[in-house]
Amino acid sequence: MNTALSYKTAKIPCGEKMRRRAWITVVIVGGVLAALVYAQLSRPSADAFARNPNGQAFFETFQAIQDDYLNKLDPNQLNKVIEGGIQGMVGALNNQFSSYVSPEEAKSDEEFRRGEFFGIGATLGPGEGGKGATILQLIRGKPAFNAGIQVGDNIVEVNGEDVSQLNSGQIRNKIVGPDGTKVTVGVKRAGSNVTLRFDMIRQRIEVTTVTKGMLPGNIGYVSLETFQTDKGNDQLTAAIRDLKAQGAQKLILDLRDNGGGQLQQACLVASDFLKEGPIVFQRTRQRTQLVCEADGKVAWSGPLVVLVNRNSASASEIVSGAIQDDKRGKIIGEQTFGKGVGQYVRPLSNGGELILVTFEWLTPLKRGIQKKGITPDVVVQDNRFQTPLSFEGTGAKPGDTVTMSIGGQTFTAKANDQGKFTFSQPRPVPVVAAQPGQAVLDLEKDAILKRAVEELK
Repeated sequence: MNTALSYKTAKIPCGEKMRRRAWITVVIVGGVLAALVYAQLSRPSADAFARNPNGQAFFETFQAIQDDYLNKLDPNQLNKVIEGGIQGMVGALNNQFSSYVSPEEAKSDEEFRRGEFFGIGATLGPGEGGKGATILQLIRGKPAFNAGIQVGDNIVEVNGEDVSQLNSGQIRNKIVGPDGTKVTVGVKRAGSNVTLRFDMIRQRIEVTTVTKGMLPGNIGYVSLETFQTDKGNDQLTAAIRDLKAQGAQKLILDLRDNGGGQLQQACLVASDFLKEGPIVFQRTRQRTQLVCEADGKVAWSGPLVVLVNRNSASASEIVSGAIQDDKRGKIIGEQTFGKGVGQYVRPLSNGGELILVTFEWLTPLKRGIQKKGITPDVVVQDNRFQTPLSFEGTGAKPGDTVTMSIGGQTFTAKANDQGKFTFSQPRPVPVVAAQPGQAVLDLEKDAILKRAVEELK
């Protein structure tokens, strides 16, 4: 999905998903459920399922619910029971990138792709065990990014409601809403049990794929915001041509906060800088094979530096990993996110979708980066946005004001009627360029960019 908040982002999986016309059959309600399912599965699969005690127990459980449960369930309720079984199977994988999307959510996703919803500019993936939602990607300059939400945050609340037991599609549907309306999202961050709450105003999310600018020393700067759109590489090469016309002799490619997208876009972008050789391999159960290689159509052959941070994921890691393995340019910044697997999206016969991790991708030197990320050649902490101050507690009297002083600053929170109090400091709104596509560059407030300029000089 190319806009606003969703956990499905790419047509071909490196970042988020691959869509193919591959169908599987799902169980159907009715008194002869077991026979119907058995008939629709392939013979080896059906035989194995029927022989498995847990497979038998699945049918027995459904039959007992249908025949003996105190309250007779109508067909819609029985459908929900079966969907719960599907969700349970996928959740048992304990893989945050695999999930079941209900027919209602799949339809909502299609409407969302047509731009009929407004959101906060974040991409969601399933939480651990298929419950909850994890932030996979942020769109720079949009509400979630501006508020201080980070990639990897786990959403646990929406407008004060506990959503930790919902799936990512259900949570997405609670976050999107009318343009200009307020939504409060509560997240938990790795290493802390504190719930951080962020107030945001929904807006239409229109992705600006590329921003560019010139720096002293004839250094061109271009930032690629996402690999989600089909025209991303076209816009990138156009920006590079424009920077050349302005006298750029060296180039900085900024992939910070770029959470990935389409695999073919990653191949095209990497080919803009690599003359020859492999770009990415794919490892499945059966084999490891080359996905794409440089085609010789180089858009930039001069000195190159690539910027990354902890939010650079998937397609961004494919590009930076290929450039690093080829020693084409230096990678500067933070350890990247570490999404080295891809999903295959199977449309299901009930109108839903199964999003299933089916492969791992590898760098040209066949390095796997899942949960590891790309280690920069020059490690520099991203200092552009300070971590917002947050605290919470309990035990205060209802209505009491709780005060915390840090570094000469005082922060206050008011206890609710249960004596609980929370505080989340909003992130300062970033400076936005006067013209779309124009980058705002400040070397004194951007340590990674400053180090890149020093490297090129």
